[in-house]
Amino acid sequence: MKLMFLTDRIWGRSAYSKVLKSLSMRLTRDHEVSAVPMGNALKGIPFMSPLNIMGANVYGCGNDPFCEDVAYEYYDKLNADLLITIKEPWNFNTVPKLALNYVPMAIIDHTPLSPHLISRVDTAFKVIAVSRFGQRELKANKIDSTYIPHGLEPHYECLWDQKDECAKTWYLDPDAFKIGIVAMNRARKMIPRMFRAIRVFIDNNPDIKVQVMFWGSIQGTAMDYKPHGVGDTGASLIKEIVDLDLAETIQWSDEATIAEGIPERLPTMGWDMVTLYNSFDVLLHITGGEGFGLPLIEAQRCGVPVITTDYAAGPENVGIGLTVPYHDYVVVNSVGTRYALADIDATADALAKIANADKDKLARKGVRFTERYRWDNIMEKHMNPFL
Repeated sequence: MKLMFLTDRIWGRSAYSKVLKSLSMRLTRDHEVSAVPMGNALKGIPFMSPLNIMGANVYGCGNDPFCEDVAYEYYDKLNADLLITIKEPWNFNTVPKLALNYVPMAIIDHTPLSPHLISRVDTAFKVIAVSRFGQRELKANKIDSTYIPHGLEPHYECLWDQKDECAKTWYLDPDAFKIGIVAMNRARKMIPRMFRAIRVFIDNNPDIKVQVMFWGSIQGTAMDYKPHGVGDTGASLIKEIVDLDLAETIQWSDEATIAEGIPERLPTMGWDMVTLYNSFDVLLHITGGEGFGLPLIEAQRCGVPVITTDYAAGPENVGIGLTVPYHDYVVVNSVGTRYALADIDATADALAKIANADKDKLARKGVRFTERYRWDNIMEKHMNPFL
């Protein structure tokens, strides 16, 4: 088949870049894969003059940040069988209306589904749900879908006897209780709420030495485009850290490194995502809602328990760790999607439980749980039958 993807750049570090890269490496064995990168990532390339990157033919983008101004022309010229988008469906305005085999990977991170999102998937040729939660929400709105989750590459692993070395690589104390946060600085991620929960945990457990590694932008930036009025703005976190008296507890990287990203795995011990996850004792991820939550399974594959909000797709991806309840929600975009506010005291209690748990036992369970998310398993059980 001829498969055309609209998503983030295949050479990038985002979750969607990772998904495209992993799919492309496997799909190109039996299919012809093309990709058009979003976010104006490859401008100036002549039309129909692709670059071959990781087995995929990557074409130049248009002026629209989601490539909707060139999507149909590429689809037609390539004689593509499917146009697969890996992005929140509400970002698209014209593609769902075109006469083509449009297949959205529906990233569903809220309930009830907003009418805006429904209108972007109810005209699709087929719909892929990346979570069981999303599949249920779509079914409730009479939209059929096929479950195909995101996955993990083999280089994600638990470095059993190198945990202390991993911590030292990231300037963390091996004897401290190390809380990791891996998230973009966006309103939906509720990072200030995570900091508040950490403050409560520290106050409740003064005998535990705590260190926090925040892997995300500390300054926060606004999106440089707001499709259909949807905004998800990040905030400067410095004042929150200072006001909560966490300046000596939380550490973060420079903005350039965060923007560029780091490799998933280096040949030797160094700054990569596998070493980062292995330096944690817990991943704190009490966001407002996850369409999948890739950091959750990446951390558990590295033997690290997780804490997430009991809302949207996050809970189904918790094999080791805890979910915390929410009692209220906020609406932070013009689409009107509801994002949960995780209970701060319950989060602090969850941190205390994990701080006193058997780390090795949790790690073994986490590795077993995430076996189902290995990309080769996902291709065999889900993607190949779908195609």
